[in-house]
Parts: sequence; structure tokens; C-alpha cells
Amino acid sequence: MPKTIVVTGTATGIGRATINKFAAEGWNVVATVRKESDLETHSDLPSVKTLLLDVDDETAAAPFAQLAQKQFGRVDVLVNNAGYYQMGPLEGTSMDQVHRQYQTNVFGLLALTKAFLPSFRAQRAGIVINIASITGDQGYPYNSVYASSKAAVAVLSESLSIELAEFGVVVRAILPGLHATRIFTKIDKGDSIPDAYRAGITQFFAGNSPTGSEPSVTAEVIYRAAVDPDPTTVRYYSGPDAVSIPRGKRILGAESYWQDKRILGAEGYWQEFRNAVLGYPSDLWNTLISKPGTTPVETEI
Repeated sequence: MPKTIVVTGTATGIGRATINKFAAEGWNVVATVRKESDLETHSDLPSVKTLLLDVDDETAAAPFAQLAQKQFGRVDVLVNNAGYYQMGPLEGTSMDQVHRQYQTNVFGLLALTKAFLPSFRAQRAGIVINIASITGDQGYPYNSVYASSKAAVAVLSESLSIELAEFGVVVRAILPGLHATRIFTKIDKGDSIPDAYRAGITQFFAGNSPTGSEPSVTAEVIYRAAVDPDPTTVRYYSGPDAVSIPRGKRILGAESYWQDKRILGAEGYWQEFRNAVLGYPSDLWNTLISKPGTTPVETEI
């Protein structure tokens, strides 16, 4: 009997690529979209049921979980993908924008996860996969609100991984690097950015890679997380720039040339990362950290 996965935020980007991947692998899929106009997005895929869901509406979480389970009789995996990108210096970001960012990226995710946990616990099986970001692992400038929301998602996933282990429920976090989605064309910019920050913002985004990975790259990682038999693994990095992060921080074994020395370690990595973002990458940083993918990234900064 095919397994069933629920994926939020599937109209475009990583969410849509994830639907295509799991449908191709023979899974039953429940996809969510926020707009009625997107309900036909996956109409060419017979194993996909597309439902409306606004993840910001916490009261909708429990009824949606029940409806999702009725589509195919059971849910095996929940992918919390829905989210958006708030950009700007904290000083120029309103508290309303902060609350809205956390409502979508964190509180909505929490509410939906809570809604599925009773059935997962009763089944003694279930997987929750949360889409975080490399910004939740290393703090870029002008991303403080977004990055902190994604850091919350990553640490939440680690905590729940332990909390739910006794019930057979597995929790993962995916940390994608720069992808060629439309995330940078739908930015919620700080609504009162002081002119003093303009030059720094321009310089930072001008230094970003103009290319990134295809959404299908992360869809493949999400699939791997869904079928991985190891219940203890939580963080999965997606894209060449993202997978470089644990490589840069790791400790090499005694058999290596470095004789059990850290390449960078957590503190050394932070110092190198900080210098690179400020425009002074070292030769070591350029050697260790891979560039993003090769697909052009659309931006409207």
C-alpha cells in the first residue's frame, strides 16, 4: 500500500518540486495551497489531492489534519514547507512584520505539527520534516528576523526528535542553501529602512551568488529524509553551499593528515564566515565552501 505525505506551500518552488518527486515515487500526496486559483496546480498528477490551507490560521490546523487523513486513510509524513522571506535591518522592520514572519514560519508550523501528532503517536509511526534554511545555521546580515525564525525551526526539530522518539515519531530539518526559487521576488522588505543602511544592503546582495540550486535538489533531500531508516539524524543540508557547512565545522579522524584537528570548528567557522560576508574571504574559506548551483536566481531587492 502506498504511503501518504502531506506537503504545505506547494504552488511553486521547493514545495511543487517535492510534490512531483513523491508522486513519481508512487506515494499518495496531499498538497496544500493558499489561493483558490492554485487548486489546479497538480491536476495532472492523479495521486495528488490539493487542498486549501492558510498556515497562518492556527484554528484551521486540527480540521485540516482530519481532512488530510481522510484523503487516503492515513498520513505517514508531514512536510512543513510553507514560509516566506522577510528582509531588512532590524531597525527598519516593524514589529508587525516580525510577528507575521514568525506566525508563518514558526507558529503556523507548530500548530500544524501539533495537529498531526495524536495520529502519529497512535500509529506509533510518522515523520515530520521541517524546512529550515542555512540562514538558521549561520546568521547573514539583513536577514535577522527570517534567519532567527529558521533557527527556531531547526532547534525545534532537534528537540522534538528526542521528545517523540518513544512513540516512533521521527522529526527532521532540511537546511537548503541558495536555490533558484522565486523567494527573492516575493520579499517582505522592512517597511522603514533608514537610508544609512542602503549602501550596506546593496553591497551585501551584490556579493551574493547570481545562481543557485534547482528546487528539485531539495526535493531529493526531502525524499531521502522521508525514507532514511536512521531515526536519529535530524539535520539534512541541501545544495553545494549548504553541505559545505558541516564539512567546514567537522573534526577529521585521526587517520587524516590533520591528526584529529578541527578544520575550523564552530568558532573558527563563524570567524571565517563573518569575514567572508563582510567581503574578506580567506583562501581557506574559498577552498572549503562550495558555490551554490548554476541556475540563475531571480531577485527584486
